[in-house]
Amino acid sequence: MKFLIAALAGGAMLLGGTLAAANPAPSSAPAERPLGVDARIPFAATTGIRNFQADGDDALWIEGQRGEWYRAELFGPCIGLDHAMKVGFVPRGTSSLDRFGQVLVDGSKCQISSLVTSAPPPAKAKKAKAS
Repeated sequence: MKFLIAALAGGAMLLGGTLAAANPAPSSAPAERPLGVDARIPFAATTGIRNFQADGDDALWIEGQRGEWYRAELFGPCIGLDHAMKVGFVPRGTSSLDRFGQVLVDGSKCQISSLVTSAPPPAKAKKAKAS
């Protein structure tokens, strides 16, 4: 009887090992997303955008709700964007922001020419203290 229980336990362990090899544990590292690809930010009209950072007056980085970054290029300079504390996003047709949307800065609408996936913006250099 002891032999039968040991044989069954060994078979179960062997079967478990085979199943584990066939179905490896999911990787904890997130999949890399391609950069520079046309993108769409879902729910931009409500809760889809977490943050933004201007890149001069003609582009900005936009952080989506899940921490993914996008870069929006504008058709021309958007006066005041570089110093704006808040901006609005105007999606066209749906609640998703894409290359057909607009950025609202101080009451002026600035047309987006492209919206692509991006890495996070570069860290801003800290101002050196005057001695």
